[in-house]
Amino acid sequence: MQNKKFILILGFLLGWFSLITQFIIMIQNREDGVFDTIVRFFTFFTILSNILVLMCFTSNLFNSSSFFKSYKVHTAIAVYISIVAIIYNIILRFIWDPTGLQRIVDELLHVVNPILFVLYWFMAKNKISISYKFIFKILIFPILYLITVLLIGNYSNHYPYPFLDINAIGCTRVVINSMGIALAFLLVSLLVVFISNRRI
Repeated sequence: MQNKKFILILGFLLGWFSLITQFIIMIQNREDGVFDTIVRFFTFFTILSNILVLMCFTSNLFNSSSFFKSYKVHTAIAVYISIVAIIYNIILRFIWDPTGLQRIVDELLHVVNPILFVLYWFMAKNKISISYKFIFKILIFPILYLITVLLIGNYSNHYPYPFLDINAIGCTRVVINSMGIALAFLLVSLLVVFISNRRI
């Protein structure tokens, strides 16, 4: 219990620090207006997933929102933040090299925060069986995300990730990449639900 509380507090502190700092860095280094930069900030799946992680840590630390106390919600967020870590460390880490404070924030958002949340999820007591049908609900968020960023990209010519950039790699390649990522979501969801049910 003490270890879980420690992870909760650490995740809360690092979560707020990393998200606020990343936002400030983007605003300071913006090439467009403030409004467009804010919109772009929220087009990153990394940011949205870390916000969900932070809302969960915050709600459970201060005993507030019951929604973010749900083990099913924790399970869904564990899938999202795991995908963030996997995609970044397999693909994105090797195509850019941040330095200074940006490097620290990058590691927090893509490595440290995901590890802390997965540990927190794993240490939670699961008292319910999660149906594999729940995976369809888990996948709703990333599907809506994909549709939204492609629509925004079509309007603004900004795509948050190179593997979704229709202007650079073409529609066919984006479809193939999206199918590959969808498969990753499905496999991670299956694994997470399997682990959850084994721990009842």
